[in-house]
Amino acid sequence: MRHYVAGTAGHIDHGKSALVKALTGVDPDRLEEEKRRGMTIDLGFAHFDLPGDRRVGVVDVPGHERLIKNMLAGATGIDLVLLVVAADEGVMPQTREHLDILRFLPVRAGIVVLNKIDLIADSGWIELVRTDLAALTAGTFLEGAPIVEVSARTGQGIPALVDAIDRALHAVPRRAVDAPARLPIDRAFTMAGFGTVVTGTLWSGRIGAGDSLELLPAGRVLRVRGVQSHGTAVATAEAGSRVAVNLAGIDKDQIERGDVLATPGVFTPTERLDVELRLLRGAPTLSHLARVRVYIGSAEVIGRVALLDRARLEPGGEATVQLRLERPTVAHAGDPFVVRRYSPMLTTGGGRVLDAHPPLRRRGAVELPARRPEADFAARVEAAARQAGSAGMTADDLMRTAAATRPQVDEAVRTLLASGRLTDARGRLFHTEPLDELGTAIREAVAAYHVAEPWRAGIRREELKRRVFVKGDDRAYALALDRLIGAGILDDLGGLIRVHGFRPAVDPQDTALRERIAAALRAGRFAPPPKDDLAKGADPQVFERAWRALLDDGTIVEVAPGVYFHQDVLTDIRRTVAALVASHGSVTVAMLRDRLQTSRKFAISVLEHFDRVRITRRVGDARVLL
Repeated sequence: MRHYVAGTAGHIDHGKSALVKALTGVDPDRLEEEKRRGMTIDLGFAHFDLPGDRRVGVVDVPGHERLIKNMLAGATGIDLVLLVVAADEGVMPQTREHLDILRFLPVRAGIVVLNKIDLIADSGWIELVRTDLAALTAGTFLEGAPIVEVSARTGQGIPALVDAIDRALHAVPRRAVDAPARLPIDRAFTMAGFGTVVTGTLWSGRIGAGDSLELLPAGRVLRVRGVQSHGTAVATAEAGSRVAVNLAGIDKDQIERGDVLATPGVFTPTERLDVELRLLRGAPTLSHLARVRVYIGSAEVIGRVALLDRARLEPGGEATVQLRLERPTVAHAGDPFVVRRYSPMLTTGGGRVLDAHPPLRRRGAVELPARRPEADFAARVEAAARQAGSAGMTADDLMRTAAATRPQVDEAVRTLLASGRLTDARGRLFHTEPLDELGTAIREAVAAYHVAEPWRAGIRREELKRRVFVKGDDRAYALALDRLIGAGILDDLGGLIRVHGFRPAVDPQDTALRERIAAALRAGRFAPPPKDDLAKGADPQVFERAWRALLDDGTIVEVAPGVYFHQDVLTDIRRTVAALVASHGSVTVAMLRDRLQTSRKFAISVLEHFDRVRITRRVGDARVLL
């Protein structure tokens, strides 16, 4: 059975609850106070069936201006709206405000229901009301929608309304059944014999008995005891249906309207949202950091509007802004929201979420976020990876960012890897664009280094990283650099990076000094002279240049701080260590010291160097060969 949710909207006392009862046979007013006062106070629920295995859940909302918070909690998950207008009163203030709210919600199907038609005998009056309704809905998603005349009291026109609902729902797209489960909670209560039950409209995914769901923003994972849809126990409820979920291990007092039940590990609560905000034409001007009430899902959250590119947002205007919320809530890119003034509580605007986890943005300090939710899932995943830049993302990160299941993410990642738009570096995913940008920065830094120090063979890999890689995951730097080396653009000479084909400039004076230094270290053998002794009598700048060049090309090796050996001598020591291990099974510091006839200091320095470069491995006080 395919499920839909219809919702009422309209002014108080225009007969919304009576209409629901006429359609379903169920009185949606469940509270004693509602029955006593004859006024809907909180959300009411009912359902009826259409031909072709289709069930329509109906959410009845209060029409009083002071109960807009309750109306919004129920209206955000509907597929079709029934805008109810009493024929004897016509368009009223809450008719307008409810329609203003609906402009910002994802509902795009609707019917205008002209109720209490039995009270009007003058057809001319009905035509006047119809004219007002046409003017009211002009430019909205209800422009051109059918206007059905009914009497909820007598039943007149109800069959025609059911037919209109049937036709309208044919055009409503199917909900994302295979997406992660997401249930904004609009009610929590205790049922005798069952325990805690929560209700809501299932926005996406499936919920079944035995499932584990995460209660957000608390972050508690709870077990589902059972599920009902429209009063009937079901094994699994699918997106688009009204559901009641029996939860184990939690009291109703620990759950609030606005909380969300979701697939564990997918959604992360947030206190900042980058959004597109549009003000209604009749709304007051909005100033920077104005305090507002934000309605998203079934939640009401207090927050402030940070205007990023202006000081004020005028009525009817639209801007990209950051909402800074006073408590965590659950949101995702593409979610609709409504904004009302903090006081007095008037609906002022709304829009859609661009980014549910943005950085803190200062006015005028950064480029405005312009990313819009993509219809294609792979494109959404690609956009998330691109935005992550050199930090990259894991598949789990993408699940949370794209609000998707692991199979969905894995399939999208496979597609993007095959196209070359993503690269996997040991479990972390990077988009091609930030890697290319990093590669360009690396090439430019190496070229600039050659200009600044033409006598050096290249720049050390670690120094290059410090110059170009300010933040991000180290795998991005290694990946970008290795790509350039693999493409033959750069060369790696034992940890020295240079532009392919570059040759260092050599001064004859430097050449002579290099040969002298190298000869002295070679002659010093296993007790090499210190650097300061070698520098005596030489120009400090010339000596340092020659010294660095010998380190760069590997002629001399620093085995410990301030201890330098000629590479040829180290090769001889390596052969000696191998011979000692071959004859004794291992080598100790004392054995090497005695064989080389050197000091303990030099023997320790060399063996620790061999440990670091993985020639030897220390076992107790001895070393063995790797």
